[in-house]
Parts: sequence; C-alpha cells; structure tokens
Amino acid sequence: MKGILLHQGESNTGDTLWPKKVKIVYDNLMKDLNLDPNKVPLLSGETVNEDQNGKCGSMNKIIATLPKTIPNSYVISSSGCKAEPDFLHFNASRLS
Repeated sequence: MKGILLHQGESNTGDTLWPKKVKIVYDNLMKDLNLDPNKVPLLSGETVNEDQNGKCGSMNKIIATLPKTIPNSYVISSSGCKAEPDFLHFNASRLS
C-alpha cells in the first residue's frame, strides 16, 4: 500500500479532538493490515476553503494540525478549488 487518503466531511466541524480520533483509526489500520506507518503516509484533504466561502472552512485549521499527531501525514490544500452552490462540496471545474 502506497498511502491512505482521507477527506473530512462536514460532520465534526470545529472538533479539536479530530486529529486524535484520526490517529486511532490510522493506528488501527496500520496494526490490522500489518503496515509500517513510516512507509504508509496519510494524505488528508481540506474541506472547501474559506476562499470559496466554505461553510466548514474553519475546519482546515484543525486539519492543518494533523502532522503534529501523525508524523507521516500530509495535508492537501483546497485553496482555489471551486465549490458547489451549497459551499460544502467541490465541483468538477478546474482550479481558478
């Protein structure tokens, strides 16, 4: 396995314990699948960014702290990604 992709949805917005909850899931995956966490990164995408009026954009500040909890994790920016009119979901248009 080359890595694990994670995308936070609109539930839990503002939950500062989110990184610790993700770590529990990640650690369980590593153990259950007999994977080396040093070789299997966690890639976490941001929610619709505040630059697109994302309703959960404030969660990106919490998502940004994930590498402090899981050293081999990386945050994928959503900056510039277009949002649907609900400002919760991304649409299929290209970056601005």
